[in-house]
Amino acid sequence: MEEIIVTYKVLIIGGNSGIGLATAGHIRGVWLESAEIHTPSKPELDVDAPLRVESYLSRHGPFTHIVYSAGINRLAWASKKKISFHMEDHFAINCAGFVEVIGAHIRLFPTAYISAVAVSSDASSRPMRGSVAYCASKAALNMAVKVLARELAPLHRINAVAPGMVEGTAMTAYIDDTIPAFRGWTDEEALAYERANTPTKRRATLEEVAETITWVLFGPDQMTGAIVEINGGK
Repeated sequence: MEEIIVTYKVLIIGGNSGIGLATAGHIRGVWLESAEIHTPSKPELDVDAPLRVESYLSRHGPFTHIVYSAGINRLAWASKKKISFHMEDHFAINCAGFVEVIGAHIRLFPTAYISAVAVSSDASSRPMRGSVAYCASKAALNMAVKVLARELAPLHRINAVAPGMVEGTAMTAYIDDTIPAFRGWTDEEALAYERANTPTKRRATLEEVAETITWVLFGPDQMTGAIVEINGGK
């Protein structure tokens, strides 16, 4: 009997750095030649440009699996002038972009199965000073995942993975560079505060987060609308 080779076609948005890049590497390591992985650059697929999203999907889809690892985080106090514009940027990338990608794929390929994982954050359920835009946009993303999961079942699976601080990402480097001055702390005080609020006393590694995303992405059919945290027990 001829062996049947299952081919997975995976789209990783934000797949050229950080969590997205690590996830692409982990999927290749687990699924080898059975996974065809697409990691478009921002000019190729800009989640803030719906026409570009639809154009890319129409040319390269349908995909069986989608990982949404696009995201921004810029600290600002809630009293900042024009904070609403600051929040709009965060909601556009951190939440609306994911909905746009999934919606466009459904419109273009209405009968094609997809399993999608959005990279959220434990900040979605933990208020952090100076992060009203980021926390609120990730909370909105989690609810969008739950709503999409209900709308698109039983054909599609929509889930999220919500890490805490992750070593080796540009976003973590930004926080490390910005938080001490922003909060009036020394580097040591900032690190001590973080560790005091993390039972495992350390950050997640990129490999740990990528492994979790891969498990959820290729997980059981009954798993949809889930928000899986990996944050050291916070």
